[in-house]
Amino acid sequence: MRWSIDNALCMCSYCHRYFTENPIAFTNFLQVYLGKGHMEMLNEKWRVILKTNKLLRKEIAKHYKEEHKKMVDDVGYAPVSYN
Repeated sequence: MRWSIDNALCMCSYCHRYFTENPIAFTNFLQVYLGKGHMEMLNEKWRVILKTNKLLRKEIAKHYKEEHKKMVDDVGYAPVSYN
């Protein structure tokens, strides 16, 4: 989950604090915002353990740097998750 772009969500500091203090409300929000299928996919990823080492973390960083470059070069580009 940690390395999956599908698990990223930007929030203002107020919303972040509110949902941190209200995890049930956050779960309900995610189910509406992301949809049932996306939540099921995240739950499947959550069950898988991805053991990393320094070399793999470098590979993940390289992947996301390349994705970022593609996003800068093409504003319509949708980034692809590492896993």
